[in-house]
Amino acid sequence: MKRLAHATQRAGTFLFDGRTVPFHLGDTPAAALHAQAIRTLARSRKFHRPRGLSGSFVAGHLCGVDGSPHVRLDRLAAAQGMRVTTENVWPCGAFDLLGSARLLPRRWLRAGFEHSPLMPSGTARFEPWERFMRFMAGEAPVHAGNRRAIPQGRRMTSDVVVVGGGPAGREAANAAAAQGRSVALVTRGHVAGAKAAAWGAVLPALHDGVTVLTAHDACGLYDRGRHLLCAPHDAASSATIVAAGEVILATGRRSAPPLVAGADLPGVMDAETALTLAHRHAVAPGERVAVVGNGMEDTLAARLERLGVTVVACQPVERLERIVGWSAVSGIDAGGHIACDCVVHAGPWRSDRRLAFMAGADGDLRVLGGPLPAMVRLAGAAQEADEPVGHGAALDRRALACPCMDVTVDELLDLIAAGETHVEVLKRLTGCGMGPCQGIPCWDNLAHIVAHATGREPSGIGHPTYRPPGAGLTLAQAAGLQDLVPLS
Repeated sequence: MKRLAHATQRAGTFLFDGRTVPFHLGDTPAAALHAQAIRTLARSRKFHRPRGLSGSFVAGHLCGVDGSPHVRLDRLAAAQGMRVTTENVWPCGAFDLLGSARLLPRRWLRAGFEHSPLMPSGTARFEPWERFMRFMAGEAPVHAGNRRAIPQGRRMTSDVVVVGGGPAGREAANAAAAQGRSVALVTRGHVAGAKAAAWGAVLPALHDGVTVLTAHDACGLYDRGRHLLCAPHDAASSATIVAAGEVILATGRRSAPPLVAGADLPGVMDAETALTLAHRHAVAPGERVAVVGNGMEDTLAARLERLGVTVVACQPVERLERIVGWSAVSGIDAGGHIACDCVVHAGPWRSDRRLAFMAGADGDLRVLGGPLPAMVRLAGAAQEADEPVGHGAALDRRALACPCMDVTVDELLDLIAAGETHVEVLKRLTGCGMGPCQGIPCWDNLAHIVAHATGREPSGIGHPTYRPPGAGLTLAQAAGLQDLVPLS
């Protein structure tokens, strides 16, 4: 892919499966690889389909980095000489014989296939079979010599903690700070408001009294909202527990990928990911980009074009029939075929409900959601109603409801037809939403499929339990919190 006119200077090189890859100042490995038209970064669990940078599905950009497994390439800063390796491949990323699993009928690899009656537990055949299954599923090797120091966790106390650095988060933080209250603002961006800035928004300055934790995921909300767990993207940095008097969730909304065949191909990405590539890294998401959306597609296409990206199509998402390609996007069918190498979706828009669920949840074996505690509130777009997932009169049985775990719409519809309609049961039978994405957006897809097949309203279907931590927290970072968490 081309570098855009506002690109920074070249800063160094790293290795990807033995290949030298240049990177520029401020690049993540994912951005640098995309700039070199290297779009396949990972392989799926069962079918070993190619996966890439999407923003929607975390498993598509997990790789080994310098001996550490399952590192998010879109959160890590590229560094001179780092070694990045593809996981779940054999013998190597450039020539993956395991990819032949894609040629098998999908029914052969439905959940449960690994429990073959020919390999019963307790026999001499079972353990070699289990090792083979773990290998095929992408179990990463653990390097005993790759020990890292445990970063000592830290604890903060704040009258108000705001999650999200966009317009609503800044407004809430500034208002609280102006009242003389102590305020902490937690944001995933490398700077607060990076997502809004990528859209071209002009943001107000933050009050001097606001403490900002950038490049942190707010990944757990405990004790009815009284303690917020924040995980830094830098694995060597300490995790933070914020004891809060009030929590404001200004997390905005994210674009849900279209529930059509090909939506998991490398080259399909959400609006935030495409804008981050173009705005922050000066990397075009594709040479020929198609934009689909639920009302924001024209705005997104115009913004990408202003950044120097070539947009060849802009369509409502309901016109999208399928995304075409084998190893990457080669086009879309939307009332006719359109050749492109990238599809960016801008809607339907849905909020990330994980933190709100954690704050109001209760129960022992199965944790159920409840009303928000008085000290927790939503702000901005996070308050808005979710837009429906899916479109059209029929479901595309070829589509993947959960690409991380290779769960097809076809598999789910067959289970529903057999009488299994509870989302928790369907999750456990298929593994839908049990990958590193942790149910986002797969459980929205699951609810839509159940509703479509049963005639019920999606809002009444529910979803499985969102459990903390809801984002990447390393074992070392968790160990560093030992003295800060009461054991009871």
